[in-house]
Amino acid sequence: MNEKEIIKFNVQDLLAQDSGFAYYILGRSYDLEENGLTQDYDKALYYYNKGAEIDYPLCLYSLGISYELGLGNVLVKDEAIAKKLLVEAYPKIMQIINSPSTDEIERIYATFVLGAYYYFGLGNIEKDNAKAFEIIKYCADNGHIAAIYDLGANFYYNGCGTEINYDLADYYLNLAKDYGLKRAITLYNERHPNKLS
Repeated sequence: MNEKEIIKFNVQDLLAQDSGFAYYILGRSYDLEENGLTQDYDKALYYYNKGAEIDYPLCLYSLGISYELGLGNVLVKDEAIAKKLLVEAYPKIMQIINSPSTDEIERIYATFVLGAYYYFGLGNIEKDNAKAFEIIKYCADNGHIAAIYDLGANFYYNGCGTEINYDLADYYLNLAKDYGLKRAITLYNERHPNKLS
């Protein structure tokens, strides 16, 4: 895996598109400071809602996880709404993953969301760290930057669903840091305060 294999999105291209997947990527980019965007929860929520209005499953999931975990100060946690959205989104996410007409990048992003279901135990899915690791590792191997970060930040570092391996944790965290992912840079600096990033 090298930086050339990491999936990249051009924000201007996404803004010109009128699709659920574009809304999802824009929403998570504002939510999690990806693709060069600065965190803006209002804009994240705007795009998640825009996708949810057209019943796009990854945006339904994003709203659900936002109600589950909170979204800054723009969305108050509500477990009942979270559960309803996450249960509703799950079979539709599986349709994206299993449909032969789904674009490969969209399939990888939908698969990553499936990994989150197993990692957090969302909707009606039981928490399963081993299954979550298997899914997130697949997504990372296919260039999903958040999956790459998660392998380094959590799975290998904490032994979540796999053996603790600090060398692999650093390897994946470095990939995400070198890509420019802000949370990876912050975490790398916390773990290695004496090294320059």
